[in-house]
Amino acid sequence: MKARDIDIRYVLHEKLNKQYGNDEDTVILDELVVCQGEACVDVAVINGTIIGYEIKSERDSLDRLPNQINAYNKVFDIVSIITGNCHLDKISSIVPDWWGIYLAISTETGLEIKQVRSPKPNKNVEAFALAQFLWREEILNLLSKYNLDKGIKRLPKFKLWPYIAENIPLDELKEYVRSCLKSRKELRALKNLKSNTV
Repeated sequence: MKARDIDIRYVLHEKLNKQYGNDEDTVILDELVVCQGEACVDVAVINGTIIGYEIKSERDSLDRLPNQINAYNKVFDIVSIITGNCHLDKISSIVPDWWGIYLAISTETGLEIKQVRSPKPNKNVEAFALAQFLWREEILNLLSKYNLDKGIKRLPKFKLWPYIAENIPLDELKEYVRSCLKSRKELRALKNLKSNTV
């Protein structure tokens, strides 16, 4: 029986929860939109890095993969793809050699995820693409922190992204983006808690 995306995602979450479950600095997100909607990664892990996991089950097409590769390469420090046997050879020839590759295998005890190739750090993260993660208030707070907000507060976001890319050191931008993404998870959890208690 061919494993579905939802089956692989469940096992992946189990694996990640075992690895990061006690780490308060780690947030795991599903369906993280990148590059203003160019792509949406299946699972993202955010701590001291931003890690993306893309799932291509044997029931999935690879038609969107080239576009996803282009988008993920701009923003993730580490990327891994999880697939089934039928896609393994083609995926191995398509994805960059620094991407990790994992194989979803059905066994007698259930679905397992086995590493085929370990991921390596992405050396070409783009500041402009990282800046696109930020909400307007987050952008203005960042620019204010560096005293770069004078005369530009009313500019639209798409004009502020290149300004950030040119003026904020990449490592500091990475840290700020990670902090913002993690805080949004906390905001969503708080909102859900309030709605459940009303």
